[in-house]
This record gives sequence, C-alpha cells and structure tokens, in this order.
Amino acid sequence: MSNVTVCEASSSDADAIMSIEKTGISHPWIREDILSLINDDNKIALIAISEDGTITGYVGASYVLDEAEIGNICILPEYRGNGIGKILFDRLITDLKSRGVTRVFLEVEDTNAPAISLYEHIGFVKYNSRKDYYGNGKDALLYVLSIDPDNTEIT
Repeated sequence: MSNVTVCEASSSDADAIMSIEKTGISHPWIREDILSLINDDNKIALIAISEDGTITGYVGASYVLDEAEIGNICILPEYRGNGIGKILFDRLITDLKSRGVTRVFLEVEDTNAPAISLYEHIGFVKYNSRKDYYGNGKDALLYVLSIDPDNTEIT
C-alpha cells in the first residue's frame, strides 16, 4: 500500500486533476467540470497526495439524497497498482456514508480490467451493461455498492 494523504480537493487542485485525467481518460473533463465537482455542495472530490507533495490521484462523486454516482477516478500511471485507488475509495465511501448515502453507482468500460478488479474487490456488484456506451464495441458495465447505514462495514 502506498503512503498517501487523502483530503478534499480545492479549486487550486483543478490543474493537477486535469493533468491526471489526461494521462488515463480518453475524454478528460474540462476545467469547468472539475471546478463544479470541487465546489458544488452535492459533489465531492478527493485527492491523494504523496509524501513529496505530488497529487497522485483523485476520485469524484455526486450525490442526491441516499444515492451517489462516481464521476471519475484516476491515478497517475507511475503510481498505479500501489493501492491508491482503494485508499481513495475507502475515504470516499466513508464521506458519502456520513452524508446519508446508502447506494453508490458507477460505470466502467468493459475492457478496463484493473478498474473492474478494484471495484469488485471493494464490493461493487455488476447489475447491467450499456452496449457501445464508450463508442463502437466499447460497452459500459454498470455497478452498484450498497452501504449499510447501521454498520461500519461496507456491504
């Protein structure tokens, strides 16, 4: 596991988040979308910061009432495979739970084996798919995670 600190992102982190997205997302968000993720009261953006101060990854979600949807999660290539995604998700789920969220949704391209492995390890369950969602032959897999509001464990 990597030694990182996780905290809420601020507007000054937008450029770093955009740079991270460009390393691993085919259609990265624009600055306005990142700023909305950071500043909107019904959204949350968390960053992982390495010991040397590098923002190594981030995750963002929006939520309404008791449901949330993961927007993006991305880790710099040189930091992937070190547990940063799990660390970010653990903190995100804790934060969402404290806001009354009991179900978290996400979608992932069916060919993204590392992400699928992470989501399933955390406890997300596939419930559907969307054909050609990411383009011709690039299907989306839809996942949900149920959070027990009366238990400290993620179910």
